[in-house]
Amino acid sequence: MSGGGERANPSRTGERNSSLTAVRWLLAPRRQWRTRRLRAAHGPALSYETAWCLVALADDVGNLPYVRRRTRPVPSVPPGVMVDVWAQLGPPERQRRRDWLTLHHRTPLHLLGVPEELIELAGLHVTEWALPPGMPSVSLVVQQRPRPKRID
Repeated sequence: MSGGGERANPSRTGERNSSLTAVRWLLAPRRQWRTRRLRAAHGPALSYETAWCLVALADDVGNLPYVRRRTRPVPSVPPGVMVDVWAQLGPPERQRRRDWLTLHHRTPLHLLGVPEELIELAGLHVTEWALPPGMPSVSLVVQQRPRPKRID
């Protein structure tokens, strides 16, 4: 392989990403199908690569080393799960999320079942849904956090 020629030519990088997607479809069509469903359910805040990594972690925690190699660190943002702001969402997105939560009773990321700690360990940056006012806690952020212990 050349020492960096792919990075210097952006059109080659685009070709490489599209061929990587094609190879993934051929090798693991079920994972690709789940990735597309997750992105469609979650919305545009979840990139294809992040969704693919989340599905890979949900399939097998043993995929962690591979996922860590696939993630690209963002210098100013620590890895982990951040929650968006309900008040900043448009009416169509609010209604879409309410409909989803009424049907499934949990966010798409919560249904996937990848713990927040594993997402952080993998170096992923994920934006979880903010819940509508009055909605019980059914998000990924509350999924794995321990309840406060009673001290008597």
